[in-house]
Amino acid sequence: MTDRVRLEPLTSRLTVHLGDTLVADTSRGIVVHEQGLPPRYYFPRADVKAELARGEGAGTCPWKGKWHHLDVVLGETTVARGAWTYGETTPVCQPVRDYVAFYDDKLEVRVAT
Repeated sequence: MTDRVRLEPLTSRLTVHLGDTLVADTSRGIVVHEQGLPPRYYFPRADVKAELARGEGAGTCPWKGKWHHLDVVLGETTVARGAWTYGETTPVCQPVRDYVAFYDDKLEVRVAT
């Protein structure tokens, strides 16, 4: 499976914003490279400032494991299915188990350079 998916710790800072509001901030992120897809950035839950609630939708990726959507709640604003997490993972993706990845078409994911 490592020929389809590769994980690496990210040495730069990762942030997620909704407009001017900081949603997540970490220097302990993990980037997942999956064949045919852009890199995806995963945040430890402890570094997410927003409330997360189980959202609609779930599935299984044969290379990464079982995932489900998360709603991102910031005060009165809810971004439905704004993120996802893997509760059960394949061995190669075990480091991102219970980490959070955000949809970059709903929230702004920034990688510091």
